[in-house]
Amino acid sequence: MRLNNGRRMAFSGFQLTPMIKIILIANVGIFFLQQMLPNILEQWGAFNVRLAVNQFQVWRFVTYMFLHGGFSHIMWNMLGVWIFGTQIEALWGQRTFLIYYFVCGIGGSILYGIFALAGVGGGWMLGASGALMGLLLAYGMSFPNNVVFLMGFIPIKAKYLVVLYGLMDLLSIPKGDGIAHLAHLGGLLAGFIFIQATIPGLSGQMFRGSAISSMWKGARAKRRMKVVRPDFKPRNNTADPGFHNHGEDKDQKRIDLILDKISRDGLQSLTDEEQELLRKAGRK
Repeated sequence: MRLNNGRRMAFSGFQLTPMIKIILIANVGIFFLQQMLPNILEQWGAFNVRLAVNQFQVWRFVTYMFLHGGFSHIMWNMLGVWIFGTQIEALWGQRTFLIYYFVCGIGGSILYGIFALAGVGGGWMLGASGALMGLLLAYGMSFPNNVVFLMGFIPIKAKYLVVLYGLMDLLSIPKGDGIAHLAHLGGLLAGFIFIQATIPGLSGQMFRGSAISSMWKGARAKRRMKVVRPDFKPRNNTADPGFHNHGEDKDQKRIDLILDKISRDGLQSLTDEEQELLRKAGRK
């Protein structure tokens, strides 16, 4: 489904990719078990940093992702996993997607636990929201200009939705409203690190051509400006205002082609040479 301006909608069908289907079935099945065995599964699998660290119950870093606190809790989480996860799995492939999903979920519990040990927040935590925030980040980076309907009727580009939710979670930490905002941020952070380590060029596509991108490039340009003496003579022609680095343009064109290839065929389609070029670009 496409809008008149050519931008795709976030939700474009009822397809269920293999890993998304397994995740949905696992979460819904465990939720029904929670209703049949009140408190037992929560006490065994919900995240509590004291039990997870002090008593070495490390499974809690993962199991909390499959437990939910009520029907609305699991409904919205699974809806988000379905909407954003299907396209990321189709783009990245089953194996990479599943690894990413768990990295984001575990990252959420780790950040939540670190702050809990420091006396910020704490208590019991459950839900797939950390992993879901990671999927939202991946979606915003992969399809930045796709339109998502916030609250069902407010159109917003995916890249701005990521920023909005991230800021809301960051500003909501002091509220103590019973929501694990730190776990959400942990999922975003873990997802960002994963993407930077595997496809670093992807993050640069998110705000390309936007006002944010122009501001960032301007700030970088100011940092690179130098004051020199009037009689200063450059050692080579790279300081000549008329000099143009054709090598960099060529590399950028290759990177754009590689990113298009990722969008079309997935990460697994890249050659070793293409992966190395992306890694080099990410380090610049």
